[in-house]
Amino acid sequence: MHKMFVYLIKSIFTLFIVCNSAWAELTPEQEEARNQGLFFLNMISSAKASPFLEISAEAGDTESQYYLAEILRRNNKFITPKAQALYEAAAEKGDIYSMMRLANKKDDLCHIMENCPPDIKTPQEWLENARSLAKERAAQGDGEAMQQLFVMTGQFDWLIKAAESGFPVAQEWLGSLYKEGVGTFLIPGNREKEIEKWYKASAEGGYPPGMNSYADFLNKRGDRQGFAYWIEKSAKAGDFGAMSDYAAWAAHMPNKAGYPLDLIKAYGLTLLMAEADPGIGPSSPGYGGRVLKKVAAKMTPEQIEAGKAYAKEWAKTHPPLSRFPSKFGF
Repeated sequence: MHKMFVYLIKSIFTLFIVCNSAWAELTPEQEEARNQGLFFLNMISSAKASPFLEISAEAGDTESQYYLAEILRRNNKFITPKAQALYEAAAEKGDIYSMMRLANKKDDLCHIMENCPPDIKTPQEWLENARSLAKERAAQGDGEAMQQLFVMTGQFDWLIKAAESGFPVAQEWLGSLYKEGVGTFLIPGNREKEIEKWYKASAEGGYPPGMNSYADFLNKRGDRQGFAYWIEKSAKAGDFGAMSDYAAWAAHMPNKAGYPLDLIKAYGLTLLMAEADPGIGPSSPGYGGRVLKKVAAKMTPEQIEAGKAYAKEWAKTHPPLSRFPSKFGF
């Protein structure tokens, strides 16, 4: 079980940042700020996300409060008073992740001096609240709550239950833990079967990192067709990494998946990546900006214009690009 706890410490607790938890009633402007903030957060651009999340967090949006607190905590290497206030605001509305953060916080000076106001909870009280609420939700079949209990308790059965409940994030994580050597399998080949089972379940459940893990599994088995299929599905679901492969293969740079040459598609998809992650300026563009020039060098001006139109149409019918960062990590 040692490897399982190493994995736990590394916090590969990857979740959809844009999920379905409740938020406050927001004005159209506040909701747009929230969506922009989450987009930048998904693209791992905290500096760009913060101003937008400030707006929706101030309006009472629970997720925005949690994510803004996370940015403050990471930037300062500790939970600042403002971050604590945000975590507490979200926790009071039932956000278990915020409770978990507060449970990990070192005691405030008032707790050390034993002179805290009566309404200030200790880290232990937040932990008890988090576990109690997670157990209540888990009893109702909430797979995410089961996974949260795994993180809080280290009890591997909770992760298995979360995967069995159909929670695709837990399914991908369970497959990865088995791949790392966690668990005991007496019959040769059973470990491989379990890895495949949970990666496939996660992929079919619509989780892009699960699609990527399953695609890699199939590729190592020599299933080129299955590999190409799931990378394409992941790209269409918004995964930035899968999109980079999908676009490169369409441009035959190189053609690992047997796709027909389609420079217009390749240009359009690469343009979307360049817009989502522009880098730090014209002299230092992001991945998409660097590759875009190489694709454009193969194209006529008319093809480039068609590629721009392709990008606009794609953006209308597909989710925004995301790197799917961890929701509860370091």
